[in-house]
Amino acid sequence: MEGDTTKAMLVTANVGSIFEEPETMFPSWLSAFYQASCLNVNQPSIVALHCQEVGGKNYEASMQHVNHFIKTLLACEELQKYDRARIILDEDYTASDKFTALGSLYFIHQDVPNVLIWDFVDCKFIEVEGREVLSGNIENVPIKEKAKFPQHFFPEFKWSRKGFLRTRWSVNNCIFDLVNIHLFHDASNIVAMQSSPSVYAENRQRALLHTLQRFENDKYSKVPLFIFGDFNFRLDSNLLIQELTSKLVAKQFRGKKDQVNKIEYTEEGNGKVLLTIGSKSFDYYEKHSDLFSNMNKWLHQYDTEFQSYREQLMEFEISFPPSYPFCENVKDGVSYMKTRVPSWCDRILLTHSAKDIIVQDLSHPVLYDIIGKESCMGDHKPVYLFFHIKPGKGKSPAEDQTLLVSSTTSELLRSRARTLSINGELVGNVDMEAINIHDYAVFEQEQNLIEEFRESIKNKASKDSDGDKKRSFQDVVRDVRTMEKVLKQWPGRSLDRHHSSSSEDYPSDDSEGKSLADGERDDANSVEASPLLVDHNENCRVVHYLQAADIVNSGEGVQANAVSERDVEVTLVGGTQGSGGCRDKSSGKAGVVMLAQHDDGVHVESSNPPASSNPVNQSGREQLQSGKNDQTSPSADFFAGCCSCVLF
Repeated sequence: MEGDTTKAMLVTANVGSIFEEPETMFPSWLSAFYQASCLNVNQPSIVALHCQEVGGKNYEASMQHVNHFIKTLLACEELQKYDRARIILDEDYTASDKFTALGSLYFIHQDVPNVLIWDFVDCKFIEVEGREVLSGNIENVPIKEKAKFPQHFFPEFKWSRKGFLRTRWSVNNCIFDLVNIHLFHDASNIVAMQSSPSVYAENRQRALLHTLQRFENDKYSKVPLFIFGDFNFRLDSNLLIQELTSKLVAKQFRGKKDQVNKIEYTEEGNGKVLLTIGSKSFDYYEKHSDLFSNMNKWLHQYDTEFQSYREQLMEFEISFPPSYPFCENVKDGVSYMKTRVPSWCDRILLTHSAKDIIVQDLSHPVLYDIIGKESCMGDHKPVYLFFHIKPGKGKSPAEDQTLLVSSTTSELLRSRARTLSINGELVGNVDMEAINIHDYAVFEQEQNLIEEFRESIKNKASKDSDGDKKRSFQDVVRDVRTMEKVLKQWPGRSLDRHHSSSSEDYPSDDSEGKSLADGERDDANSVEASPLLVDHNENCRVVHYLQAADIVNSGEGVQANAVSERDVEVTLVGGTQGSGGCRDKSSGKAGVVMLAQHDDGVHVESSNPPASSNPVNQSGREQLQSGKNDQTSPSADFFAGCCSCVLF
């Protein structure tokens, strides 16, 4: 903190290549990141790191290395004064229709008293406390909005993992959005040089405008927005190559299907090759380094893609060399690979309203630069923006009741516990080396994880206060999945203001992604049509409600009965073993959580527990037949408070 301003550092980093050789690449990358973000004299109050290609280009084999990367960040000495963190990792490549490989990591310094994050489901701010990692399948994590771009935006590709991930923050009553984004690359240099703008630039424009229009038209209040990631903006190679080769002779080479696969440009008279362009090669020979490392101002005339968005967005002046593609040799941090036209792919853009919340004067300079100028950072150099945020500017909670936050000064300044939770489960004083964040994660189709990754995920079990072994999350999930058969037959029950993060771009009659006004119900979205996916079992948010005294028979050996507003009884009968029930002692009404069934289980969402919980075992068909039909709807604010709520 500096006066009333908050120092912020936004970083975008395509980390795909560092996961290919983590043992050699992680140390240099992390060291440069620490130096830029934490060890300089401008120590920021909030660090926002937006990563693309989390888990690497070969993500199936390399996703397991995310565990080491995150644990190293959390344990490093340089970040120990950042006592609050939210780490959101979209890692579930088994959910191919939703997977984006985006990772948004946020670190809050202990000196910042007032930091809140937006819940996109409940449409309210919640206080940021402790450190939390949200990994694996994150579709129903409520503090983010995520979408994968529709495939028709990029018809040249059969499949992609491009999309965006948005979070909303209130820092000292200044509210703003942070959007992580990854747009499509140029698949072929030869295709890209054929037109101006290229077909790839047009595809990127379609996706980015779609994203900006979505934010403009959604139900959420409009606030200042920072959008930073790998935009894959490329130099206009059509115009650049015309300039570089105006006095040279071109010779084309053709390959399969008689298509041009290489072009050589030679000096007239002596035949010396000065430039060679292939589908995935671009070699300007001895002039390569000088042109792209030392002639930034001259190159900017060909950096034209951003011009299409100047009405909506702005960017601070670029004074650094193109951020991509750098050599991936750990001993070489300055050379460009001769694969693509070096370009400013990695950018930090902002709306014009976002500029209004930035202090910019001689005492508060804005810094826009790359990280690791002489270090190997993979093929992309991270780009950062450092600035001071004004307090209480932008759209404040007082101006919009939907954003209202009421907290006393003493509450905001109270002593904060240094806690770590992973996917909603509190991790005690455990050696970080002993933790695998994926032990707490859920994957939509775990059987489709590669064997090495799947075997690295243990069947995690924790200890209760008496030292007795509790059932692991995976154990609970295997029991919970049985209950889906009940809810699929549940008459007339709909999802209650369900927020889907990534299905909105795939419109259909059964889409989960429709925006509903507060309090509006979507009766067309039945459980069967739109199963809900969430992330954890303990302290579950109730999203499907058993009405008081209602009984459901699944026909699959399960009976469920809500005998009162606070009593839920579930019995496994007809040859199945065991029974369970839960009486919750806190305020609110009870409900049964049942989510989508998969081959490997059911995902359940974590939330705040009630004041206390007391599991009560009930059994027997007779107990379940005593209720009467009561259509009184239970409160949508109830949170079931113990594992037994989902131990069916």
